[in-house]
Amino acid sequence: MSIGTAVRARLGRLETPAADAYRSLFIDLENFADDLATRVPAVRRVLEIGCGDGSTADRLHRVYPDADYVGIDVAPEPGRRFTGNPQQASFASVTSAELRAAEPEPFDLVVIVDVLHHIPEEADRRGVLADAAAMARPGATIVIKEWASDGGPAHPLAWFADRYISGDRTVRFGSTPYLRELATTALPDWSHAWSGWVRPWRNNVLLALHRS
Repeated sequence: MSIGTAVRARLGRLETPAADAYRSLFIDLENFADDLATRVPAVRRVLEIGCGDGSTADRLHRVYPDADYVGIDVAPEPGRRFTGNPQQASFASVTSAELRAAEPEPFDLVVIVDVLHHIPEEADRRGVLADAAAMARPGATIVIKEWASDGGPAHPLAWFADRYISGDRTVRFGSTPYLRELATTALPDWSHAWSGWVRPWRNNVLLALHRS
């Protein structure tokens, strides 16, 4: 059991505010969701690959209240802390390849937040992006948010947090140029929509691609 899992198990009702406070040290999810809704305003179906406990799902549901949301994660109990409308959200403990094989209705927006650095093999990272593209409709947008290994005061803390608090001993971050090259080559039929970063650190690299 990782340090983070052990601590959360003892927090009880304080788990959600404690988890939100911890996550806010690295990323402002409210800022991420608000920026996304401004850039991609018309969304009917959202897919999040690697949804975790549902923290990002809550923010996406806030900015896209009328959209249907699907969240998947290989971890058990994905979306367990989601507080939005359960009639408009579903969660499943499956891989992106397994969901793709089920041939879901295509999505307008696919979101992948801090997932790729937990996938050690290059081919598997490309596979996840290919799955995302296969499940997106024409005109869709894929948004990748990754922590980049570009240095700065927060990077050692992020590395320590993922490796020892989250317990992922295979975590491997990439630089901003690497992430751009990965997205471009893994999604050759997609065009660059925008790029940027999410507060409070420029390590929070944001890449968006559009299918014309």
